[in-house]
Amino acid sequence: MGFKEDFLFWHIIKKLTLQHGYSVLTMSEDQNEVWLENNQKNNSSVLRFMRHDFDWANVLKHDLNRTAANGENIRKQLFKRPITVLNTYITQYKPVDEYESYIKNGLKNNKTIINSNIIDSEGLSEGIQKLEEKLGFSLLNVEEIPSNIEENDIKKMKQEVLHSAIQKRQEEQKVFQNGKPWFTKIFLGIQVLIFIIMEIVGSSESTATLVEFGAKYNPLMLEGEWWRFITPMFLHIGFLHLLMNSVALFYLGSEVEKIYGNARFFLIYLFAGFAGVVASFVFSNGTVAAGASGAIFGCFGALLYFGIVNPKLFLRTMGTNIIVLILINLVLGFTISGIDNAGHIGGLIGGFLATAAVGIPKQMKPIYNAMAGVILVVGSFLLLKYGFSMQQSSNQDVPLTVLAQEYIEAGDEDKAKVLLQKAVNHNLISPNANFLLGNMSIDDKQYDKAKDYYKEAIKLNPEFHQAYYNLALMYLQENDVKQAKVNLDKAIKLAPGEATYKKYEEQINDYLKRNE
Repeated sequence: MGFKEDFLFWHIIKKLTLQHGYSVLTMSEDQNEVWLENNQKNNSSVLRFMRHDFDWANVLKHDLNRTAANGENIRKQLFKRPITVLNTYITQYKPVDEYESYIKNGLKNNKTIINSNIIDSEGLSEGIQKLEEKLGFSLLNVEEIPSNIEENDIKKMKQEVLHSAIQKRQEEQKVFQNGKPWFTKIFLGIQVLIFIIMEIVGSSESTATLVEFGAKYNPLMLEGEWWRFITPMFLHIGFLHLLMNSVALFYLGSEVEKIYGNARFFLIYLFAGFAGVVASFVFSNGTVAAGASGAIFGCFGALLYFGIVNPKLFLRTMGTNIIVLILINLVLGFTISGIDNAGHIGGLIGGFLATAAVGIPKQMKPIYNAMAGVILVVGSFLLLKYGFSMQQSSNQDVPLTVLAQEYIEAGDEDKAKVLLQKAVNHNLISPNANFLLGNMSIDDKQYDKAKDYYKEAIKLNPEFHQAYYNLALMYLQENDVKQAKVNLDKAIKLAPGEATYKKYEEQINDYLKRNE
């Protein structure tokens, strides 16, 4: 009946799973083939046991080829480097014809190596010894095998192994049951509600509306509006942007909240969003930015941290998909214009560090968590300090001009004036802000102010030919023709193709000739 071999098969698997930290990767329907992985050792070996009574060698050959293919599939699922499968056959009889050549030198399939061993009834001691040498620890003595084995003995061991495997799976599932995704739903509701309100009062694609609702806008952040490091994660630019981020938040946020629990997820999500805005503020241009992308990438970072702490569980449950998604999103960010990749990367790193600081429930490492917290705080402070220093010395023309022009086109020049005046008062570098304020001063018949603004614009940008031209017009207004000519000549030198400049040059030259 082969009870001795059945006993040996399940005895070895029981000892490996219950005493040596191995877990069942997969098992055939007839339960005669079992694949095991060691959860306690950081190695790349996988064990495979097969209970089969051979007759001919071609059956062994066919099974070895199948094992090599299955081993390669398992390697890919585990996202591993090359692995070695220690393949053990437990059988009453070896094949009657020549079989040694099939197992002597092993078998290789891509990055998977199959090393096989046969334990048969006639060579139990030798076969067990070879297996123990490869494993590095003892399993049993032949004398331990009872002489009067009954079917119930084998059934009992099998049930113990299956119970242990089920218990381990249930323990793994508990890792994903630390909280229901309440905050995920709350954050989703907030961003949808704000989007609706933005569409009612203006447009989510309007720069003015976005800035008024708290989008990332470098000039106002430099002026002290610190809340803009938080609020942008709840705003979205257009319905498609909202839809894509909402779907991503629903799936990723729910997963992260289930793993880390509600309070930890709340902190991870908010800090990741903050880190994304900080990175965008420091490394992106000054255009308006908004969206939950940084916080969502923070969820990626949280899952990556989970993968570092629980690598085998991570790779078996979600690892490959998460890594591929991160790579795809980063590649898209670098190849498609308009995507704020700095915010994505900042959110990814911020989410990872925030997760390392708060830790995984029931897997806390106080020293490492404290170190991550210190890096988080110090890193944020230094990055913000660097960002403010760099942005303060950077040209803010683009964001200021875009928003001011939108206000002006909407007929709200007062808002444009307030925006530009605040930028000038805070010493932000913006030749255009001074130029536009000069134009507005002319409209208000404040010509001296206009001259001062044009001079400041030229000081900030010596190649600003429009400022030279307008300044020349101011001097003409005062009948100071000589100063008008000086500034007009500079404008023509910088933009020789401007017909308007040439026209005024001729008029000024004629005037000077008449008054010589």
